[in-house]
Amino acid sequence: MEKEMFPIIKAYLVKHGYDVKAEVMHADIVAKKDQDVIIIEMKTSFTISLIYQGLKREHLSDNVYLAIPRPSSKVLKSDNFHEKKSITRRLELGLILVDMTHETLDVLFDPAPYHFKKQHQKKERLLKEFNMRKTSLNTGGVTKTKIITAYKELTLLIAEELKDGPRTTAYLKEALKENKVTSVLQKNYEGWFERIRRGVYHLTDKGEQALKDYQTVIAEMKEKTI
Repeated sequence: MEKEMFPIIKAYLVKHGYDVKAEVMHADIVAKKDQDVIIIEMKTSFTISLIYQGLKREHLSDNVYLAIPRPSSKVLKSDNFHEKKSITRRLELGLILVDMTHETLDVLFDPAPYHFKKQHQKKERLLKEFNMRKTSLNTGGVTKTKIITAYKELTLLIAEELKDGPRTTAYLKEALKENKVTSVLQKNYEGWFERIRRGVYHLTDKGEQALKDYQTVIAEMKEKTI
């Protein structure tokens, strides 16, 4: 299929005034117009091997493109394609999609200097979550596993305070030194709490079970507060 892509790409470049040659010093396509030199590497799919090939060609030109047959709409919308596209941009490579049926191409983006946008708000939220956590029981790299967040820790601390019977929100806020107690109780995402009258809560059966399931977490939190 790479062989079929070549005449489509060549015709496009020639139309834009470039002299085009193939297989020049291992580069699939080299195009030249005055002092402007373009290198294009082709593959039948958007692979890491293709991205690496393009990366190596950046030693020879500032204008390096990767070219692949135009994928289906489903592939174009996929996370996998988006991730590879982001990597390609960050490596300052261009990307060309070749429509084999209509013998046309689409330059998805050109090579250009990549500038990281610092996301200060997200960084602040990251540090806030980091500083609020009392435990360090999560394992990095796991999937489909419940993560112990600062919110989950507070929920467990409230459950621990309620294990001996109902308590008022005022008591819980004072005991835990945490103003978010009322919000946690009212939203009750875990289903661990039940209001028995205004401002008074007790543990549900799910809450009782949670105290057993998260014994290790609760023990570490208690240890951190000693």
